[in-house]
Amino acid sequence: MAEGALPRTIRILMVEDSALDAELITAQLERAGLSFSTERTWSHEGMCEALQQRSFDVILADHVLPGFDGDTALTLACELAPLTPFIFVSGTLTEELAVQALKRGARDYVVKSRLQRLPDAVVRAIAESEERQKLVRVEQRLKLITDSLPALISHLDREHRYQFVNQAYQDWYGHAPETVIGKRAGEMIGQPSMDDVQPYLDRALQGERVSFETSMPKRGGTTRHAQVDLVPEISGSGEVLGYYAMARDITELKQAQAALRANNAALERQVDERTSALHQSDSRLQALFESSFQHQTLLSTDGHIIDTNSASLSAILASKAEVRGQLFYESAWFAGTEGAPRVVCEAVLQAAAGKPSRHELELQLPTGKRNFEFSFRPLQDHQGHITAVVSEASETTARRQAEAALRQSQKIEAVGQLTGGIAHDFNNILTVVAGNVEYAKMLTERLGDVAEGSSRALDNALKGVMRAANVTQRLLAFSRRQPLKNLPVDLNAQVDGMRDMLQRSLGELVQLEVVNSPDIWCVEIDPSQLEASVLNLAVNARDAMPHGGRLTIEVDNVHLDDDVTTRHPDVRPGQYAMVRVKDSGTGMSAETMARVFEPFFTTKEVGRGTGLGLSMVYGFAKQSGGHVLMDSVEGVGTSITLLFPRSTAPLPTDRPVEASALGGYEPLPETTVLVAEDNDDVRAYTVDTLRQLGYRVLEAHDGESAMRLLERHDVSVNLLFSDIVMPGMSGWELAKRALQQEPELKVLFTSGYPRDIDASGAIGRQSTILAKPFTRSDLAGAIRSALAP
Repeated sequence: MAEGALPRTIRILMVEDSALDAELITAQLERAGLSFSTERTWSHEGMCEALQQRSFDVILADHVLPGFDGDTALTLACELAPLTPFIFVSGTLTEELAVQALKRGARDYVVKSRLQRLPDAVVRAIAESEERQKLVRVEQRLKLITDSLPALISHLDREHRYQFVNQAYQDWYGHAPETVIGKRAGEMIGQPSMDDVQPYLDRALQGERVSFETSMPKRGGTTRHAQVDLVPEISGSGEVLGYYAMARDITELKQAQAALRANNAALERQVDERTSALHQSDSRLQALFESSFQHQTLLSTDGHIIDTNSASLSAILASKAEVRGQLFYESAWFAGTEGAPRVVCEAVLQAAAGKPSRHELELQLPTGKRNFEFSFRPLQDHQGHITAVVSEASETTARRQAEAALRQSQKIEAVGQLTGGIAHDFNNILTVVAGNVEYAKMLTERLGDVAEGSSRALDNALKGVMRAANVTQRLLAFSRRQPLKNLPVDLNAQVDGMRDMLQRSLGELVQLEVVNSPDIWCVEIDPSQLEASVLNLAVNARDAMPHGGRLTIEVDNVHLDDDVTTRHPDVRPGQYAMVRVKDSGTGMSAETMARVFEPFFTTKEVGRGTGLGLSMVYGFAKQSGGHVLMDSVEGVGTSITLLFPRSTAPLPTDRPVEASALGGYEPLPETTVLVAEDNDDVRAYTVDTLRQLGYRVLEAHDGESAMRLLERHDVSVNLLFSDIVMPGMSGWELAKRALQQEPELKVLFTSGYPRDIDASGAIGRQSTILAKPFTRSDLAGAIRSALAP
């Protein structure tokens, strides 16, 4: 069988006067397995009648005929059936005559002595003819689309000669498109206009997309404003062959710009619709089509892919040749997503029926899971007939990620508000319990050995109170309400100082690596909270590597740009110093990562953890003005990055040392302390303890009561000991008003939930906060320190 033989019956017109030769030709074609039918003639009249009355797939003609010759037959075929391939089959055709015949329109020639070539020549000629007919149809469709557009659309070579123009040129210049082909641009727009636009044309010929406004002459002697877009035509080797030009009349826009400003939104929609319509053009408008950032695909009315742009192809890592001709809904864009093919198929059918539609789809693509907003619209010609369907998609992945991150942030914030409030009330209760347990322990110690059992029980009770206080402290850290002692910190030195402690905590199976930055920026944070956070992350990493592994702690400077802040709406762009803790452990699933910062959430077995470790880390970073970023892959490991904003302060030369306690300090005679506390039990315990320590004590249940006492002329107060969170007037406001009246007044704050510490100003930054719950000894030490000169 002939190579590439056609499955259908081939209709052959045989112009041959020799019956024997006709039989030989027929036998050769049958031997090749071709399915065909023949009609034989050998006269001019017979050939004319056959071509005028019937259609054929191929014409086989002898070169020498009685009263008729092959050259005349070729001329007749070109006139009556120009698309039907013509093949000479002759025994007298020389090579020179054959070349001339090919130049005049013949598709091939076969010498009768080598008829075995004939079947392949027939099949090849028919295939080439069908391909040419396809190209003709594409050109006709391109012309139909471009002629329906109001813009001047053209294609010019490097010499600025027109290779193609649409019908709009006749409306603008009064010249039919076929008369414009071959002319130079300067002949159409005039040399002055040509001189004005020459710099833009030169840029296009250098491979640059150019857009500009200019004035163009129009028939009738008028001059119109035009918006011109130039797109270079670039060959596969990178050579600029010419450029495509599109000019739109914007005269009315220029004249009415002020009046139309109020309707700018509607105008933008019209421009977008027109631009979208222009992008549907084929072949010569392909460069404009490819420049779109939207995913655009041109479909036949039955859903087959005609063309698609680069943005769409990049999403599935495919070429045009691989997808052209496929059913759109069965292609790689939708094949990996359950339910998507059905939605797309229905949308295409609706658009083909004249009903546009929009759909939001989450697709599993070769490049990953991504979100898109699809629109399907019919493409109509100038007569209103639907000729194709246009699919456009705008990616919404970043927006969806931002929305999800915002919802998670709001959820964490809400949980933080709740836990902070609970911790506040619980700390008040623990303050009363701790103080009274310590007082009871002090009384039992005076009894000696008789109360040894009671003393041990009270010790255990006090330890339980301290453990409960630690839990509430972590809750406050998560809710970003813990009191922090922020100092300039060198992260290199801080992490290096933890090496021994970390190695002991990790054990022998985990290899520790610390990577420092030689030019680390200074940050202002609480050093103790940083150490607690890093230790917490390291212990979690150790638990995720039960059979050993590698833990890397990296310190470096980073600059967050808009790309990062788009994915994390609560993160501000800027300069940060980071501490990244990365392990080679089991990793986490997406479901676990979504809840990992929630308080009391843990993946460990019962008794192995409280679920407050990561929530404390999260709250500390946020309260310090920083952020926490997490990345985890199951089976690969987890990376948690603490980001702290860069400080303008210089790096500290030595690590900060806590001030020593003032041992042996006794209260001054007639030292008066004013206690402002809204919780009755905490206030009663505090007042009793201070009186037992030898201080004169005044008490107030809120800020207003405290101010009334301070304003009395018969009252002299040495120290204001105030809760921060009180109804009505806060502790910050009370201290501010009290210092305005008594500038020498000493102030000590206490709180289990210090709100608005950032908004407290100098008072909050310069004052000491005694965290609840506090014991009798904590209170005594804090009072002595606050009263110290």
